[in-house]
Amino acid sequence: MSFKETKHVSKPNKEADTNKTCGLADLVGIPNLATTESSSGISRRDLLKGAGVGAAAVAAFGSLGALGACAPTNNTGQGTGTTTYANDSANSSSHSWDIANKPADIPASDIIETIDTEILVCGGGFAGTATAARAAELGAKVILVEKDAVLHGNGIGGTGAAWSKVLEENYAPQGYYIDKPVNQARWVKTCAGRCRESLVAKWFRESEKTMDWMLDMSFADGATCLITANASNQEIHKEEHSYHWLMGGSIGKQIPADDLGGGFGPDAAPSKYPEINMATIAEYRFKAFAEETGNAQFVFESPVVQLIQPGGPGTAVKGAICKTDKGYVQYNASKGVVLATGDISFNDEMLDYFAPIGQKVYTKLNGANGNVGDGHKLGSWAGGALQDGPWATMMHPQALAGFHGPFMFVDPTGNRFFNEATWVQGKCVGVITQAKVPDGFSGQKYAWSIFDANWKQYLLDSLPVGGGMFWDTFRMFGSTYETAVSQIASQVEGGLADETGNFVQADTIEELAEKIDVPVSALKASVERYNEFAKKGMDEDFYKDPTFVTPIAEAPFIAAKVGTGLLAVCGGLHVSDDLEVLGANEKPIPGLYAIGNTMGDIYAVDYPINIQGNSHGRCLTFGYLLGEHLAKK
Repeated sequence: MSFKETKHVSKPNKEADTNKTCGLADLVGIPNLATTESSSGISRRDLLKGAGVGAAAVAAFGSLGALGACAPTNNTGQGTGTTTYANDSANSSSHSWDIANKPADIPASDIIETIDTEILVCGGGFAGTATAARAAELGAKVILVEKDAVLHGNGIGGTGAAWSKVLEENYAPQGYYIDKPVNQARWVKTCAGRCRESLVAKWFRESEKTMDWMLDMSFADGATCLITANASNQEIHKEEHSYHWLMGGSIGKQIPADDLGGGFGPDAAPSKYPEINMATIAEYRFKAFAEETGNAQFVFESPVVQLIQPGGPGTAVKGAICKTDKGYVQYNASKGVVLATGDISFNDEMLDYFAPIGQKVYTKLNGANGNVGDGHKLGSWAGGALQDGPWATMMHPQALAGFHGPFMFVDPTGNRFFNEATWVQGKCVGVITQAKVPDGFSGQKYAWSIFDANWKQYLLDSLPVGGGMFWDTFRMFGSTYETAVSQIASQVEGGLADETGNFVQADTIEELAEKIDVPVSALKASVERYNEFAKKGMDEDFYKDPTFVTPIAEAPFIAAKVGTGLLAVCGGLHVSDDLEVLGANEKPIPGLYAIGNTMGDIYAVDYPINIQGNSHGRCLTFGYLLGEHLAKK
């Protein structure tokens, strides 16, 4: 595969970020996610940029699928690019994304170059690069423009699908299958019934075909695929083993098989490009694949600042204008413009309005401070409607300690506050909305998971009927529960030895309370009551499954600090099932499409994790389908 790029050279936009996270990244030796940026200007959006991952990382990682959105909107605000809520009479000039606040058109005299193409993709993340790769494969002329100096990936690059050739060949013989009707129902229920089911169903129908396309591409490059085993086994929070983790080959780094809980096949060739990590393997493989066709060009440091719409908002989009250090470049796109610019995680105004819970997390984990809703605003200014809120927030409780299991949680007041044997989103929402804090408390909420010297056995007993991210480990499907406990034990031991304070140990509950700065009397009372429940076999406060209610009685006692993290806000522009941006009266804006976290309607309210990695999977599936649709226009 070739590896080349075109760029308009300019200084990358470096935004100061002083947030300090001492959690998953620190435990596995990864540079600080919120503050690390290389001197070459590589963006912090690459979550694990440059990080080597070994056994400690395998123990620390849950499943970081990454990126999605929700419900069709039929409100009167569509014609003006605003979204009207039942409880909100927003007017047409109250928000930066409203048409009334659209920037003035760039004068034709400021355009230094005009370039013709068929498809213009705006944004170099998973969805945008997948779109470019499929369109170029089918012969369409594609230009992808990216505002930063690099392509971007989040999480660890894993991708979900409702089935694949890897699952068929390796796990179907063991009797494993994914029940599509049941899992679609779980998805829709998690989204409070406000996602558009036709989009969800389309993903379930098409994800196998598109995953196999990516697998074929990756295997041809010498890559290998791992299916992970950290899905929840609880019937009430059931998750599928659907997370496909591709690594190695000429593009990606190879992680030694010994670090993957037993290995997964022959080692791939060393990477030709050591600067690429597992968070960006997919994006750079799509780039190389697209460029090999001779039909694709990738242009960096060229943010899109205006859509070309001669007839005004609501009419056909003919192209876009990008800003470079030399001036403005106009791209005319005869088949369509694709908005794939990421989410709104770092746009406070949009977060406050569409996903306010995202402002209450302990930290933002994706490091993508360039994700400020560029495409959302461009689409709205073009007359597109934004889906109704609240938008789904992908949240994981990994900002501090990377493990906390099903054990008793207490808040900063020392009191228990919810059923801890829940899924990752539930843990985050519980900490944010239900944990109490003492008078004078400042900062974002957190909690402590409390367990005793017998925790390894309790954990082992819980995994066959429990599990999930930060309860199990990022290990190979088919490996043993003992492997998970061993990996987690190494992580806890490492956490107790470091200086982050995310794991704390003491010989008495009184001493533990002092070390974690909660009232001694409150923690003692919480532990005593919990131990009573363990003896009775009944949690009378929150009705947690008795299997997971284990005593806290034998020293040493350990506390793991639980911090919530925002990975992405999964919401955006109202789209058709063909990813056309929709405006007033559900009418598409000709020539304008949205995908990835710039699109809406497939998620709402909460992010469903029952199909692990479905956000990347949705980027893959709809990227493939949109690229094909546009190429055949």
